[in-house]
Amino acid sequence: MKNPFEKMPTVLTADELIDKAFRRAEKAASAFTPRGGRVSKARQREELRVRTVSNILRDSLKKILDRTPGVSTLPDFYKELVDTLVDRDQFHRALASVNWAVKTIRTLEQRYAEKIRYSKDPDEIARLRRQFYGRAASIIKDIADNLEYLNQARNVLKELPVIELELPTIVIAGHPNVGKSTLLRALTNAKPEVASYPFTTKGINVGQFEEHYLRYQVIDTPGLLDRPLSERNEVERQAILALKHLGKVIIYIFDPSEHCGYPIEEQMHLFEEIYAEFGEFPFIVVLNKVDIAEEEKIKQVEELVRSKGLEPFRISALNGYGLDRLKAKVIELVKPMVEEQAKRIMEKELRKYREELEF
Repeated sequence: MKNPFEKMPTVLTADELIDKAFRRAEKAASAFTPRGGRVSKARQREELRVRTVSNILRDSLKKILDRTPGVSTLPDFYKELVDTLVDRDQFHRALASVNWAVKTIRTLEQRYAEKIRYSKDPDEIARLRRQFYGRAASIIKDIADNLEYLNQARNVLKELPVIELELPTIVIAGHPNVGKSTLLRALTNAKPEVASYPFTTKGINVGQFEEHYLRYQVIDTPGLLDRPLSERNEVERQAILALKHLGKVIIYIFDPSEHCGYPIEEQMHLFEEIYAEFGEFPFIVVLNKVDIAEEEKIKQVEELVRSKGLEPFRISALNGYGLDRLKAKVIELVKPMVEEQAKRIMEKELRKYREELEF
């Protein structure tokens, strides 16, 4: 799936939009050769200016409406992110104001074009055109704040991560430097793509692997699931909620060697918080760097993990120890989801094919 907002156009400011429309109108009038007498020529030229200004303004505004997807139609993951980043209600109000401007300018165009067409005074014709210019410019200035807001929203929304929502996704969590990215590379056998979350200075790492013709997606979320939820701001907490629409399995990584820079007690506290937040998902708990960790620290973590009814996995992502067993567990949990998804996609394609044959 592509970013649903990637085609949303740059939104000009009110002054830029007005200037663009007026310049295009003067250019069109200069290139136009009217026919008839003095009054007829004035009518044709001024009506052309009115039509051109209206068309430029309305086309620019309609492009915003046409290329901006309806938030209510988005998958839940992206819907949550839009709410998190730009406030869905304000976003809708801004788009509604653009739609109002399009309709109002069209009504004014028709009214003034008709007045110009029936006027017999060249001075009156020029005055009507200037009046239309003033009223059209006033409408655009009335929505100036909304245009500025939409462009700011567009700059944020176009950076939404591109993730294949149809693939059941494995989310990797844990403190920084515990080996999340190393594990992701080891599981996917590929250099992960990096996609930016606009609400963190870091990005998310996205990787996929294939097993028996089925594809699996793994993401690592630095900046989101690597410190206590109690330290989060509102945007980050909502972003974590959005992940609930995406993740199907959580891999939580400990570094019992503490080489990551975080004491094991602090790592255990974060695990408790993440487990409480995402407890409805299957959890796979991994103890990384066991080749350099003290056995006492390893057992301390394993005792906590088993108290949750979970099986701890000892690995070393760097040298490959325990990865085959871990990958087998991941596939065991996710494979039924992937098969079910593949079945739904196949049935959808089959229905589409049958409909095309009937047509």
